[in-house]
Amino acid sequence: MSRFVYVIPFALLALASCNRDRTDRSNPLVNEPGTTTVTGALLANTTAVSRIADGRCTRELACNNVGVEKRYATHDACVQQMRQDMVEDLGVAQCPAGIDAKELDECLSEIRAESCNNPLDKLERLAACRSSDLCVKSAPNR
Repeated sequence: MSRFVYVIPFALLALASCNRDRTDRSNPLVNEPGTTTVTGALLANTTAVSRIADGRCTRELACNNVGVEKRYATHDACVQQMRQDMVEDLGVAQCPAGIDAKELDECLSEIRAESCNNPLDKLERLAACRSSDLCVKSAPNR
């Protein structure tokens, strides 16, 4: 009977392990260029776009540009609009090697520090947020 008690947890662990990556197969972003590497130097383009959109909309909220009769009706509406605008600049077609995580952090810091008196209608107004800085340069062929 004591062997049986020890075998049950291992059997359950084996069953759980078989199911562990089924959700990964259904995730369309898993094979996207620029996904995070072991070093953490790269980010998926969609992840970077989402983080920038959220950062910009948090700033818009702090600058009183979100709400009834404001530039954006809600935070979610702001994020949706920002994502649509940025996909053209930071999508896989423009940044096929992905987004540099360090440069993204610098961009987000600049967004947070930007005064409400300065319009932030275009992300390129902030030097750290230009695609030339954010996009990972492709490695030369060897």
